[in-house]
Amino acid sequence: MNKIKPLTTTTKNKPIYNNITQQDIQSLGITLKQLDSWNLVLNLLHQFFNENPQPLDKEKVMSEYYVCAKLFTNFHNDFYQLSKKINKQIEKLQQKEKI
Repeated sequence: MNKIKPLTTTTKNKPIYNNITQQDIQSLGITLKQLDSWNLVLNLLHQFFNENPQPLDKEKVMSEYYVCAKLFTNFHNDFYQLSKKINKQIEKLQQKEKI
């Protein structure tokens, strides 16, 4: 029977690990929490665009649409900045000294 080998890089029979500090892990965790904080707002936006209230009040729909557009714009800007931040953090971790 063939045994499945774990996917690790080895040199001289020792696996290579990146030297990742607790601070690096906490920094990534904070960034992920910032992204996660958008869940409630995105659920509200999803609910707004998927509901078909009867009857339609044009003024109410226009004001809600304006608010949702502003929320989405804020989310889009924040998501873009956070995705750039997390990509930099990951690149930094990949460049860490290997032990």
